[in-house]
Amino acid sequence: MESGNKQNKISWKQNLLFVWIAQLLCLAGFGSALPFIPVFMRVKLGIEDPAMRGVYVSIFYFCSMASFCICTPLWGMLADRYGRKLMLLRASFCGAVFMPLMGLAPNVGILILLRFITSCFSGTVNAAQTLIVSTTPAEKHGFALGLLSSAVWSGNMLGYLLGGMIVHFFGYTTAFLFCGAMFLTSGLLITFFVHEDFVPPVKVPELSGERKKRFHLPQFGFSTAIWVTLSLFFMMAFSRRFDEAYLALQVENIAGKINTELYTSYISAAAAAGGVIAGSLIGTLVDRFSPGKVAIPCLLLSILFVLGQGFAPSLFVLGASRFLAFITVGGLEPVFLSMLSHVSPQEKRGQVFGLTASFRAVGMMAASPLGGAIIFHLGIRCIYVAAAVGFLLTVPLLLYAMRLCKKAQEETLSPATAS
Repeated sequence: MESGNKQNKISWKQNLLFVWIAQLLCLAGFGSALPFIPVFMRVKLGIEDPAMRGVYVSIFYFCSMASFCICTPLWGMLADRYGRKLMLLRASFCGAVFMPLMGLAPNVGILILLRFITSCFSGTVNAAQTLIVSTTPAEKHGFALGLLSSAVWSGNMLGYLLGGMIVHFFGYTTAFLFCGAMFLTSGLLITFFVHEDFVPPVKVPELSGERKKRFHLPQFGFSTAIWVTLSLFFMMAFSRRFDEAYLALQVENIAGKINTELYTSYISAAAAAGGVIAGSLIGTLVDRFSPGKVAIPCLLLSILFVLGQGFAPSLFVLGASRFLAFITVGGLEPVFLSMLSHVSPQEKRGQVFGLTASFRAVGMMAASPLGGAIIFHLGIRCIYVAAAVGFLLTVPLLLYAMRLCKKAQEETLSPATAS
């Protein structure tokens, strides 16, 4: 029995290590190509006007998030039925096939169509989070999710640096091919080094007269707490998408069109370094302090740093503000995921965590057309004002979610305490 427990401890640590490496590679590939889409549209597809490019970028991300939002709940249900590792392999290998095709797009319409198809099968981050939560002891969830978050930011940082240099010296096609190679390597690592003792759920026979309704919102036990906590992912994605997709345009606005991809990669890499710090530090704090003590200061500081980016007089100020914003914003997702894991039934975590990706996608979908309209009518700087308002509105929503989660956990413990 003792050796079995030891093996379990080794297993979750080994899984966390190799999933961390795999996510680092996936995000490095993703960061080597996608952040430069506004410049790709100008250089490769001939769209010079910044306002029109802002509109096309918003359509590009809207279609991406629409397909992601539609398909992710399906992948979450399949994860609960067939295993979480299988879903991570699906996202990795499909990314290896579809991502390089975007670098060959002859026009903006084909580019948007390919992004739509790619997003249907993507989602390595969400699949990795679900797998790690399912194979890690509950008392280590904050640490594991925070560490996994650091892999995302580290991968972004590496991808931004490599992508800027690859695009500058070898072109966009090579950057997209590099992206596909990173996804392929990630999938191979998961195949051979990550293990999951998945037991399919037992089907309970339906009683006569109790037919299952096919079209309804899924019930997870503490439905109100879960749905309100999920709405935090919507607000975070909504607020972050305003400026995230348009960084290259802000760089052009400050410094002109020369070496835009290099400057964008340097600033993005510096920002991702802030995310690495946040993921490593705040993931540990989540296991020690209440969500409010960690998340509310992060949200308030994020407002200040986002506005600093919007009104930056130089690239240095833009980069410094973005670095600080990513330290504060980058630590929020582990907090929200930890809250969610404590009120989600074990057998339904694939569906619940799949819904986090859908809520993110809906938030990005809502922000994309609004962001394009703001750029077209008011200019790039107003994007950052809108993002700051989004972070401000997240504060009261977080307080409400915390209260509901605390109540849900107390209701769970009360029968055991009484017995």
